[in-house]
Amino acid sequence: MKFSICSVVVVVFVGLTILTGDFAQKTSDTSNRTDELSGGTTVASETEPVDSGKDTDHARKRGSIRSILRAGGIVGGMIILLAFAAVAFVIEHLLTIRRSTINPPELADRLSHLVQSGDRAKAIALCQANPGFLSHVVLPALMQPWNRWDYVEKAAKDALATQAGKLFRKIDLFSLAGKMALMLGLLGTVIGMIVTFRALSISGGMAGDADLVEGISLALVTTAEGLIVAIPFLAIHALLTNRLVNLAGDVAFTVEQILGPIKCTAAKPE
Repeated sequence: MKFSICSVVVVVFVGLTILTGDFAQKTSDTSNRTDELSGGTTVASETEPVDSGKDTDHARKRGSIRSILRAGGIVGGMIILLAFAAVAFVIEHLLTIRRSTINPPELADRLSHLVQSGDRAKAIALCQANPGFLSHVVLPALMQPWNRWDYVEKAAKDALATQAGKLFRKIDLFSLAGKMALMLGLLGTVIGMIVTFRALSISGGMAGDADLVEGISLALVTTAEGLIVAIPFLAIHALLTNRLVNLAGDVAFTVEQILGPIKCTAAKPE
């Protein structure tokens, strides 16, 4: 969980830096002033019309995305910050929700060998020394009386359901992020329409293009931002859900293989 919080803070900070662009602007302004003061004004004066035109076009291209993002206002900024936070959680989940961490084959082999040899104490100690999804499922089963398979089986099933539920609740953040992005986009659309109609009402229906462009741009930009953020994260939620279902099935099969010797030797319930 510490890694998740740190990753969110870092990615959000980077996102704020990219959005503001103050460092890039200050650096470019400083370099331009340095060039002017360094004695290169004579050479630049001969080609000033061409270079200034190119610089203007380049500045427009660089500033177009930034101006579009700023047109979204506070609501657009909230959507973008939500996107950066969700991306941080995606990175954290991709690093933690993997087959090698959920169902490590080395641990499964060692547990299977210990259970088959009947060494209960070492099997329990091994699970306690290697906390994880698989060990948290196997450990409650190993704590039960090995001569009662019904107790062992129920403990394993309950632990598997608990651990899987934790992971499913964890990835629900992506569904929440997608739905929040849609709602924020709708909120920005409504606010933009309010701003537009307010300008019309104040001007008595004679508002010019400059009076209407702010509200319309706010409505369109926030709607687009909400959709752009929501669609990928809803898709990621669906993909991770299917991935977790497959991983949980693999863990269930592995646990069945590990506890198989107990089932063969345990007494049947009366």
